[in-house]
Amino acid sequence: MPLIIISIAILLLVLLQNYCYKRLWDKGLSYDIGFSASEVFEGDELYLRERLTNKKFLPLPLVFVKIPVSAYFIFGDEEDAVPGVYNSMFSAMMYTAITRKKPLICHKRGVYSILRGTITVSNIMHTKQFDKDLRFNRELLVFPKPLYNFADVSMIFKQLDSAILTNRLINLDPFEFRGIRDYQPTDALKSVNFKASAIAQKLMVNIHAPTADLRLNLVLNMTDCGRTVPQDLYEQGIRLCAALAEHYMEKKASVSFSTNGRDSVTGSTMSLAGGTGGPHLYKIFECLARISTGYICESLTGFVDQLTDREQVYVFVSSYHGADFMDAFSELERRGVSAFLLVPVMGDMDVTVANSNNIAVVDVERRKTNEHYKPQD
Repeated sequence: MPLIIISIAILLLVLLQNYCYKRLWDKGLSYDIGFSASEVFEGDELYLRERLTNKKFLPLPLVFVKIPVSAYFIFGDEEDAVPGVYNSMFSAMMYTAITRKKPLICHKRGVYSILRGTITVSNIMHTKQFDKDLRFNRELLVFPKPLYNFADVSMIFKQLDSAILTNRLINLDPFEFRGIRDYQPTDALKSVNFKASAIAQKLMVNIHAPTADLRLNLVLNMTDCGRTVPQDLYEQGIRLCAALAEHYMEKKASVSFSTNGRDSVTGSTMSLAGGTGGPHLYKIFECLARISTGYICESLTGFVDQLTDREQVYVFVSSYHGADFMDAFSELERRGVSAFLLVPVMGDMDVTVANSNNIAVVDVERRKTNEHYKPQD
């Protein structure tokens, strides 16, 4: 008889447990995940933060979370981790909150999102499992690291500096006042100082200090170079663009950006008008981070054919140097447009162009002696 009573009691406890977990397992249960930063550079370390909260009297002895992530995410020193999946396990007692952070390194520029996941909970006796889908909206922007520490790149900067920085437009700075003088027939009416003219009873104009203005249009050509070209060549070209933008904005140049590459999220092409300062450099880096190498890009020849602005310098970064593009580029010089072409190459890539006054072939192949892009351990 006692054995029967014990058996019945155990059965009732199992049934009661199953009933409670079935009704209450996800009540007061919440899980959230996010990045410790919204944007980083390639190889920088950040943290993946997660928080599990159990706001009820029912303990959760085993909680398993599975979230699809990018295969470029490397978590700490977990050698047995499955690429493309983040797994996390908890044991949450009643009315508890658990917070964790996991070191994370992303090896490739781009836009990465965490949008969904699955949470699975087991009862005390591990006889039943319950699960549900999770929804998130977390985004990480990984900027390309500017391409420095290459011998060819350092030489290119010296060559471009001597050619571009001396090609400045000399204008008048309307904010730097130097004095007043008599009006000349060649003076613009907007420079007339009406108060001084009324006092002197003749037209007087303001004298402004001259300022050197450099307008640079950075153009990235993502036209496909063929299947034999390594994919990393396009990434190195993007990093070279980042270095150019950073370099010339440090020299107070107004930098605009154009590309036939497409946004990895929207699929549209991107361009930015000229600008200076940190916020504008951020926008350029954001465009470079969002470029996808998976689209077939339209030819840049039509874009080059329409360039007529002689008041700015065009710097093209293009591994593609087919006859159609090179003919359009050569036409720029005949139209009096200042333009320079940088051709990133690596390995045994066939190159049909040679270095000249406005063309430079840049070796961007990564070698063992170059540690610039290795992630921080």
